[in-house]
Amino acid sequence: MCRPDVRFFWLFAFTFSALIGDRVHSQVPASPLAEPSGSAARVIALVELEALVAGLAADSFSTRRRSETRLIEMAVHSEALAEQIKALLRANPFPPPDLELYLSKQRLLSRLEMREREILLERFLYDASFDGRELTGWEQFRDSAGGGHDARLIFAAAVQDRPEIGRLLAGVAIDANRYAEIETLDRHDIASWSVVLSLASGRNLKPADGATLRLVAHLSNPGSGPEALRDHERRVLSRLVGSFLADAPIDLRDRLVIGLRYDCDQAVESDCRRVLNDPTESPSRIVTALLAASKLNFAAAEIDSWIASFSVDTRVSHVWRSMVPPKTTHRTQVRDVALALALHREGIDPRTRGFGALVADPILVYRPYSLGFESETARRRAHANR
Repeated sequence: MCRPDVRFFWLFAFTFSALIGDRVHSQVPASPLAEPSGSAARVIALVELEALVAGLAADSFSTRRRSETRLIEMAVHSEALAEQIKALLRANPFPPPDLELYLSKQRLLSRLEMREREILLERFLYDASFDGRELTGWEQFRDSAGGGHDARLIFAAAVQDRPEIGRLLAGVAIDANRYAEIETLDRHDIASWSVVLSLASGRNLKPADGATLRLVAHLSNPGSGPEALRDHERRVLSRLVGSFLADAPIDLRDRLVIGLRYDCDQAVESDCRRVLNDPTESPSRIVTALLAASKLNFAAAEIDSWIASFSVDTRVSHVWRSMVPPKTTHRTQVRDVALALALHREGIDPRTRGFGALVADPILVYRPYSLGFESETARRRAHANR
């Protein structure tokens, strides 16, 4: 008779002892486990992993702690084992037959996934050979923010503790309602604003919808919208806004104001030239483009040429009525704005030359509607006082 294989009895005894009952009371193995090799070794590894996972809900606190520590050590030292461990931890049905085991598996899985993200983000930020494709959402974000280190810093800040952000950027269907509420965003939270802008850049809308109009209102108002405090944030924000403006179905006047605010100089320059070299454009667009061109500081001769060409344009660009007594109605003509800019560029305050309703603007220098007059008499007097 042949002598039975000792290994067979050992394996049977180990498997039997690990699977008896719902809880594990035996001591957790302390010896390190090498990388599995061969079918027998894989079976042993799986049995030990299952025993350790079951040990997370053991009656003994020390057993629970040893099981958790051992599983973390194994996941750290072997990528293959890490995947096996996470698969066992994800096999966590609800409602759970054992609440303590359910919660322990959830906690440990969160720790392992967080550590995995931290390692991935470290490589993403500091390893030049790492292209970031393993990070969900990066390729979509890169399309509008650029692929430099400054964009990587912003993206890493956005997804550091919020992996759902990456899935949202990648187009995975999740509940995105809370990311649409831009009114709740802090002005200096550039990471969150960058996600909003990146999503807006990829929408490919024909007419503007409500979400786009709300975003435009925030970006064009100096008192709202994102406000970067650091240089790398300003650079990324400028690229994101420029990408949004390139395809957004919004009015050219809004595009000029937003482009000026966020240093999208090339887009502003292109729009200004297109408007100011076309006399058939609407008076309000011409007025906004004149103010934007002056603020962007084109070549002096070019701006002076535009000012001269519109100094005889009597078309009305804005009409507004003051809300304080005597509640007069003011009308702004294109030539009024040309005159105010000519005075400003000579270092003269337009208020001293008859522009009594003038209102300053942090983006365009002057509010377009405020560069008008309440009567033709006042207008003639100002233009005569040139």
